[in-house]
Amino acid sequence: MSEMRSDGELLRAVTADGDRRAFEELYRRYAPWLTARMRTRCADAALVDDVVQETFLAVWRGTARWREDAAGADAAGWLWRIASRRLVDAL
Repeated sequence: MSEMRSDGELLRAVTADGDRRAFEELYRRYAPWLTARMRTRCADAALVDDVVQETFLAVWRGTARWREDAAGADAAGWLWRIASRRLVDAL
């Protein structure tokens, strides 16, 4: 059985190496949580689904920059900030 990688390890693998498996693991780990949390902010389920997809697309394409050295950097908070900004823009 393989060892579970930390969020930082996954994000480094995605951003530095374009590691598809790391991206898939990150998506499985956070997409359900992010979707549920975004739905408490917006009743339009289709819009929330679009925002979550756009958030992970930004991570994959590297347009959202992960800075592990930033104070208090955590993947959940970082993904939440990306998604919430995209939701505001969409509204």
